[in-house]
Amino acid sequence: MNQPQPLFILTCMRSFSSLVSSMLGQHPGLYCLPEVNPFIAPTLGQAVDILQLVRKRTLDGLYRSVAELEFGSQTEASVRKAQSWVAERRQWSPVEMMDHFAARVAPRRLIEKSPSTTLAPERVDAAVRLFPNARFLHLYRHPVATTASIAKITGHGQKGGGRAARGRDPEESWYDANTTILKVGASLPPGQFMSARGEDILSDPDTFLVQVCHWLGLGVSDDDLAAMKRPEESPYASIGPTSAPFGNDPNFLRHPNYARRDIHLPSLGAPLDWAGGRRFLTPATVALSQQLGYGRIG
Repeated sequence: MNQPQPLFILTCMRSFSSLVSSMLGQHPGLYCLPEVNPFIAPTLGQAVDILQLVRKRTLDGLYRSVAELEFGSQTEASVRKAQSWVAERRQWSPVEMMDHFAARVAPRRLIEKSPSTTLAPERVDAAVRLFPNARFLHLYRHPVATTASIAKITGHGQKGGGRAARGRDPEESWYDANTTILKVGASLPPGQFMSARGEDILSDPDTFLVQVCHWLGLGVSDDDLAAMKRPEESPYASIGPTSAPFGNDPNFLRHPNYARRDIHLPSLGAPLDWAGGRRFLTPATVALSQQLGYGRIG
């Protein structure tokens, strides 16, 4: 295989992954896909069937990727062609799909960042097993901010919020995803796994984006760094056609520009607004947060 193995960004949902991955993807040695959810099922057809039932819009990133890489545009017509293209390859494995995309963008290294990968430990295990030479970047965000964002987008705990409002607790999602990622990271050979705080990357990309690129074996010129600060130039950094509008965080797609800012880090002891201020992070979450570099409790 001539093309480099992918970079998989392993992350809990609502952890800046759309912005950070799109910034990285503007480096001339990298190419960032929208979310193509490669580890949902053993075959492409099974994954499509599952996502059609669970949340059809989750397929948007796959169809936009195929439309762009196979047909050169993202229009209603090219998305229809992409849907047919996918249907003709139902038996493809995750390896066949990702290898095909990697060949399309070679010699650039492919980036894939679907948060669905960390929703179940077996999916992360599949990523490592199927791509033993890939790189894995653990991207994380403060638990107070992440859980508030999860609760907002899912309507968790809100009356009339539907099935999502009665779904998984946001704190459990943050804790389980990051615990799973760290466990897998500890099993990988040195140099294959890296952890990075999203707040650090967005507050100081000149330092932390460069660190990620150097870890990947990439040099970073002034022009490269400037390009990474223009994520809006990604072909996927906008609302797509009506039949496949998303594939990344909708808020990012509406406002994809990067602007450096200092990001406030809440206290780990702060009451959780999304839970009505009636509860706090559990001791286990606080301990994991401190391990990840979030130290302020009071």
